[in-house]
Amino acid sequence: MKIDALRVAAFRRFTDPAAIEDFADGVNVLAGPNEMGKSTFFRALEAAFLVRHKVTGVVLNDMRPFAGGEPLVEADFTRDGNRWRIRKQFGRGSAAILTDLTVGRVVARNAEAEDQLARLIGRPDDMPGPLGLVWVRQQHTLVRPDPDIDPETRKEKSRGELGALQAAIGREVETTAGGDALQQVQKLTAKALDVLLTPTRNGPKKNGPLDLARRARDDARADLDGAERAAAGAEQRLQAIATLSVELARLTAPETAVARQQTLQRLEAEMAAEVQARTAFDLARETLKSRVLEVDSARLSQAAARSRAEKLTALEAQHHVALALEAEIAANATALNSDAATRQRMGSLLALARQHDVAAAELQGDATRVDIVLEPGGSGRVAVDGTVIAANLSREITEHIDIAIDGIGAIRVSAAGADRVAAARTTRDAASAQIAQVLSDMGALSIEDAQARADARARTAEGLDRARAKLSGVAPGGAAAIAAEVARVKADAAVNATAAPVDIESLAAAAHVARERFDVLKAALRSEAAYRDAVVALDTARTAQVAAAETVQRLTNKIENLKSEQAGADEDGRAGHVDALTGALERHDVEVKRLEAEGKALLLLARTLDGIEAQARDAFFEPVTRRLQPYLNDVFGAADLGFKDAFAISGLTRAGQREDFATLSDGTREQLSVLVRLAFAELLSQRGVPVPLVLDDPLVYSDDERLAKVCQVLERAATQLQVIVLTCRATAFQTLSGRRVSLTTWQPDRAI
Repeated sequence: MKIDALRVAAFRRFTDPAAIEDFADGVNVLAGPNEMGKSTFFRALEAAFLVRHKVTGVVLNDMRPFAGGEPLVEADFTRDGNRWRIRKQFGRGSAAILTDLTVGRVVARNAEAEDQLARLIGRPDDMPGPLGLVWVRQQHTLVRPDPDIDPETRKEKSRGELGALQAAIGREVETTAGGDALQQVQKLTAKALDVLLTPTRNGPKKNGPLDLARRARDDARADLDGAERAAAGAEQRLQAIATLSVELARLTAPETAVARQQTLQRLEAEMAAEVQARTAFDLARETLKSRVLEVDSARLSQAAARSRAEKLTALEAQHHVALALEAEIAANATALNSDAATRQRMGSLLALARQHDVAAAELQGDATRVDIVLEPGGSGRVAVDGTVIAANLSREITEHIDIAIDGIGAIRVSAAGADRVAAARTTRDAASAQIAQVLSDMGALSIEDAQARADARARTAEGLDRARAKLSGVAPGGAAAIAAEVARVKADAAVNATAAPVDIESLAAAAHVARERFDVLKAALRSEAAYRDAVVALDTARTAQVAAAETVQRLTNKIENLKSEQAGADEDGRAGHVDALTGALERHDVEVKRLEAEGKALLLLARTLDGIEAQARDAFFEPVTRRLQPYLNDVFGAADLGFKDAFAISGLTRAGQREDFATLSDGTREQLSVLVRLAFAELLSQRGVPVPLVLDDPLVYSDDERLAKVCQVLERAATQLQVIVLTCRATAFQTLSGRRVSLTTWQPDRAI
C-alpha cells in the first residue's frame, strides 16, 4: 500500500480545503513551522483509513474546526498495482465512498465501502491492525512500541496489531513450533490434567478421580481414627476413674478434714486477737496524739502571750521615738519655710558678685595716667574738668579728662579703652544694684552675712532629711500607724486575758500516761511482716478448705460422668473393627498415590512441552530482529534489542551491558521506537501487507549525529516501502533525501 494524495476540508485547523497531491515512492517529507497543520494531516490519514464515517461524540468533535463545519477527508492510495480513492464525510450527511481509480468507478458506499477498505489494507474488523504498528503520532516515538497497547492510555487493548504481526510471521512460527503434533499432545496432556487437577494445577479437581480417592482415603482414616479413639477412650476412662477415686478417698479421709478444720479455727482465733490488739493500739495512738496536741497548744498560747507583751513594749518605745521625730521634722520644716537664704538666691548673689568684680577689674586695668605741671605764673590759669587748679596735678583716668588753659585753649585727653570702660562701669553699677536687692531679700547686711545665713539653712535642711529618714525606718506609716498597732495588740491581749488559765504540767502528765499506754500496746503487737504472714496463712487455710470441698464435688461429678460415658460409649462396636479399617485405609492410600504419580507425570510432560514451545516462541521474534539488527548496528554500533512477549521492547544491550527501556534517554528511546516500527513495516511489506511508515514530528530529542544515522536508515528502507515524515525541523532533516511534498488548495467535488 502506498499513499498517493490526501485532502481535507473543515477538518481541525483546516477550515478551508487543503491537500497534499505529490506523495511518491520512497521518502516523503512535509516540513514546515508549527501550526502549519502537519499533525492535522496525520489525523486526517487516521480518519480516512481507521475511523468509520458514522463516528460521533468526542472523536467527531475532535475532527471539527473551531469555526464549525462537517469534516471531510479524501485519500488516494495504491494497493497491488491498483489505484483507489476513499472519501469520508463525517457528521451531518455522513457517508463513505470507495472508488477504483484504475477503472474509474465507485465500487462501494458507506458500510460496504468501510468493509472493503479494511480488506484492502489488511485491517481486522475496526481495529488499527498493521497501520497501528507503523503510523506514529506526535510525541508517541517516546513510547515503547507495544502491539495491542493503546498509546494514549498505555492499557492493554485489542487493536489487531499483534494479530497482524503473528499473521505475517505465522508460517515460520508453525514450522519452529513442531506443527500440529505438538499442539495435539499439548491438548491431550491438558485434557488429562484437567480431569485430575484444578486449572492452576495446584490442587486436585473437585469430584475428579484424585479428589474422590483422597476423600475416600480421608473417610477411611476418619473411621479408623474413630475406632482407635473409641478403644483408647475406654482404656483412658477406666484409668481416670481409678486415679480420681484414689484422690477422692484421700481428700474425704476423716483425719485430713479434721486437721484442715483445726488449722483454720486456730488461725482465725489468732487473727481475731491480733485485730482486737490493733484496734486498742489505734485508739491509744489517737489518744496520745490528742494529749500531745493539747500540751503543744498550751505552750503556744503562753509563747503568744509573751510575744504580745514584748511586741507591745517595743511598739510603745517606737511610738515615742516616732512622735519625737515628727516634732523635729515639723520644726525644721517651719524654719526652712521662713528662711529666705535659699540655695538659689545664694547662687544668684555669688554670680552677681563675680560679675561686679570682673567689671571693676576691667575698669582698673584700662586706666591712663595724666600729669599736669604748672609753670611759674601758671597758677589759676588751668582748669581740670571745670575746676581751676593752683598746683601740679597727677590723675589716672579710665575715660577722658577736659583741661582748659586760660587764654590759650581747651584739651580733652581720652583713655585708650574708653568704650570698654563705659560698658564695664555700666555692668558694675547694675551688678551693685542687683546685689543690694538680693541682700535685702535675704535680710543680710553683706555677702559674708548672706553666706552664713545660707550655710545655716543648709544645716537645717540636712537635719530635716535625717529626721525623715529615721522616721521612715522607725515608722514608715507614721506615729499614727504605730498607735493603731499598739491599740490592736492591747485589744488582742485583753481578749486572751479573759480565757481560763491552762495548767501545762497537768496536760504534760496526761500526755505522759498516754505515751506509756501506747508503748505497751505497740510492744504487744506482731510485726508488720508477721501480720502479713498471718493474713496470708489464714487466707490460704480458708482457700484450702473451700478448694477441698470444691475438689471433692468436682471429683465426685467427674467420676459419675466417666462411669456414664463408659456405660454409653462404643455401642456400635467400633473398637473391635480397628484391623479391618486399617486394611481399607491402606487400599485407598495406594489408589491416591497412583493418581498423584500420574498427575506429576502429566505436569512434567506439560512443562517439557512448554519448554519446546518457549524455544519456538524465541524463534517467533527472529523475523523482526533479523530485519532490525542491521539498523541497530548502523545507529548504535554492536547492539542487541530484547523483546518481551507480544513484541514489547524489554531493553537494549550495548558493550555487554543491558539497559532497561525505561532508563534510556529520550533520544535513544525515540530512535529505538522508530527503528522497531521500521522493522515491523518491512516485515509486513515482505509478507504481502505493505503499509507506509508515517512519522509525525519524530526524533525531536535526537542529537545531530544520531539523527543523521537514522535518516540514512530511513533512506535505505525507503527502497522497499514508502516513508512519510511530517516535521517542523526542516533544517534538522536536510540530510534526509527524498521528495519534499507541499500543501495546495483543493476544490472538493460534490461526489458525496
